[in-house]
Amino acid sequence: MIALFLGAGFSKWASRLPIASQLFDFKIFSTSKSDQRKLNLIQNDFKKWRADHPKSNIEEFISWCICKSSYRKSRVIWYISRRLSEPFMTKIQGSFSPLMFDEQAAKIHAGVIKAKKFLDIFKDRKLSGILSCNYDTLVECALGTTGFNYGKINEKLYGRGHNPSFPWQFSHCAATGNIMLAKLHGSLSWDNEKKHTSGKPGRSGNALIIAPTPEKKPPKELIDVWKTGERILKKTFYMVIFGFAFNPYDKALLDYLKKFGKKTTELLIIDPYPNNTAAEHIWPNANIVSINPVSGVYPGLKSWLDSLPQ
Repeated sequence: MIALFLGAGFSKWASRLPIASQLFDFKIFSTSKSDQRKLNLIQNDFKKWRADHPKSNIEEFISWCICKSSYRKSRVIWYISRRLSEPFMTKIQGSFSPLMFDEQAAKIHAGVIKAKKFLDIFKDRKLSGILSCNYDTLVECALGTTGFNYGKINEKLYGRGHNPSFPWQFSHCAATGNIMLAKLHGSLSWDNEKKHTSGKPGRSGNALIIAPTPEKKPPKELIDVWKTGERILKKTFYMVIFGFAFNPYDKALLDYLKKFGKKTTELLIIDPYPNNTAAEHIWPNANIVSINPVSGVYPGLKSWLDSLPQ
């Protein structure tokens, strides 16, 4: 069976979302005085930190915020959630709301359309599931609630559905699709208690996400999600990895792929700068092929899929 592993490069390719090194461009629309105050504070934090650490990477700034104080931790999580929610805002009844998975506005969003075109290539294949370390809701919007589940079919999702202007008559939507989706670092559509039908928690800045900082073990808040990913990996013979950098600070994730991905024999890496050396360490017995998305994704992908044993 085939699995997809989607990194930040996939969301950048599909919807121009920033990767970690581009996160702090501060391109968010402030909708309140509170938003503007938090934005000013995180901008000041970043400016001072960058002056003292001109060559350090963005992950170190995020780690610094999280360790420095609870206030800075709250601000940086709020900012990351808001920045990655921004491209998915739609105006409803005079205010801005994030795209809901099943609404019409999601179906005509350029990034969602591009993500759906890519995922549709696997419709006639035995897809064991999708793993992602992205927070955004591109996959959910592309597949709709009838196209995926988070590890359990018919799991209740909270919020509005097909018509974003009205609730679902005091009932809730459910994720009823057959494709398992394991969001290993959390989601803009999850908070600490519920999974929602849109990126509402990200819009509010209180999404359940694990910030991109060095990790040595799976985050305890997402143990069940990592178990879902384990189920996917254990039955995967062929894997497509799109836009994942294999950064060494992702130690827990790299160890996890190595431990549970032992059955994988064929690997396709879609990346302008594929880290084949790191991939070979994780899958020493796999045949690894790479293609550059800049020169075109689909011809290389289709050729690779056609080459797989039937």
